[in-house]
Amino acid sequence: MRHPFLRVLEHPPGEDALRRWFGCEARWYERAMAALGCMLKDVPKTHRYVFAQLLMLIAEELDWLEVNANPVSSMMGENCWGERVGGIFAQGWQPAIIVTWLGTRLQYEALRGLDAEDDLAREYLERRTSTVIEAFLHDFEELADTAIEARGLAEASELLLRVVEGLGVLWDRGLRLMEGKE
Repeated sequence: MRHPFLRVLEHPPGEDALRRWFGCEARWYERAMAALGCMLKDVPKTHRYVFAQLLMLIAEELDWLEVNANPVSSMMGENCWGERVGGIFAQGWQPAIIVTWLGTRLQYEALRGLDAEDDLAREYLERRTSTVIEAFLHDFEELADTAIEARGLAEASELLLRVVEGLGVLWDRGLRLMEGKE
């Protein structure tokens, strides 16, 4: 069963609504970039290239969002996903990597089967499910495995639950944004 937000992404109620969603996402990416950028020095040298790729992908996404997103209030992007997983970034690079990998993987899997009829929505979905993202997720998994081994399966399982809960809350907010209720 798909979250209702995913169905709305396929058939957005209008470009303005979609651009508001992008604005919310831009706020999160800005926070993620600031937090993750400080962690590069802590990541084992054998994984720094993949971690740097993550930072580049976030930078590219921020560039795209800068052109395509409508500005939103700071509260709009700070709540929801950030409240659920943002604090985990303060716990070090390993939990941050686990959460980022799980969130990116789950979102990729949820979005890749969608077929948007709107050009902007289709471009968004193609960016999020491109072969570049798929290849990156494959490489990123090795770094995530290293982080999971260091932190243990119990903590990784707890983080997975927080990511799933966070995605649900994020998509609930996206649905309200798209429907003009926020």
